[in-house]
Amino acid sequence: MPGFSMFPVGIKFLIGSNVAIYLAELIFGSFHFAGGVTFRDGIEGYFALWPLGSGHFFPWQIFTYMFLHAEDFTHVLFNMLMLWWIGVQVEQSWGTKKFLIYYFLCGLGGGLAHLLLSGFFGVGTGPMLGASGAIFGVLVAFGVMFPEMRLIFFPIFIPIRAKFIVPILIGVEIYSTYNATDNVAHLAHLGGAVTGMLYLLITSGGKLFASLRQDSSSQSFWKGIGNRPAGNGSPIQGFFRGNPKAVDAEYHDIDGRTSFGAGPSTTVVNQPKTITQDEIDRILDKIGATGYQNLTDAERDVLFEASRRMEEKR
Repeated sequence: MPGFSMFPVGIKFLIGSNVAIYLAELIFGSFHFAGGVTFRDGIEGYFALWPLGSGHFFPWQIFTYMFLHAEDFTHVLFNMLMLWWIGVQVEQSWGTKKFLIYYFLCGLGGGLAHLLLSGFFGVGTGPMLGASGAIFGVLVAFGVMFPEMRLIFFPIFIPIRAKFIVPILIGVEIYSTYNATDNVAHLAHLGGAVTGMLYLLITSGGKLFASLRQDSSSQSFWKGIGNRPAGNGSPIQGFFRGNPKAVDAEYHDIDGRTSFGAGPSTTVVNQPKTITQDEIDRILDKIGATGYQNLTDAERDVLFEASRRMEEKR
């Protein structure tokens, strides 16, 4: 698992805030306020999503419920792992701003679906919490943008293409909504997925499924719709399969001369070169958009030289 500093800004914020709130409830949950109300009861009473007629509903809960999780550690663990596995490449393709807008829209759609339809299906009499609705929306985006990417989901340890696993999971949620025997907000999952589909349909100009014939054209199509890349390094692979293999880079410092290379070819740099921050930012943006393997030899040289100079200053 890569260092947390390698995560895109949006994913880092979402995982960090969800885990921090979970830990705060875990540590201070049993702390009692005046009147005997515990810290956990206060948090869930005001910020989890309560039914409209419960007497505990507040408008802001449609947003805040996405940052709360049940006491069971597996709830927050699997939600955050899922967000990491599928969210990194979506954010790096769209940029942080558009990714977060999409994430929260899907979360709002999931909350509204649960709030308005749970009574009709006879479920959801208590408060709802968790990021699953928003994450289902991100899953839809991933399946549309990277349809041929292979994913491994617990407990099925067989790689399945994203374009197949998305409809399978949505079908399971539809079945579970009509045959609910658990305490899972399936309507929120479906609401997040449907909101994501509607968003992609609108932003694509009605061409939601037009780019699914080939994986490469699909990625180019959706990257073009998004904002500029997040620029936080090459995409983190997680449990993904089928990504292009990165080119191994080499660095050698021999007799005071610095040489850089990728593969068998090597370029010797004898004269110091002025490297600007704008140039480094441009190269990092390119890595975020297309991956390290698409850099030119000159661009790799710039990154290695900048890294060497930083090490010398330490």
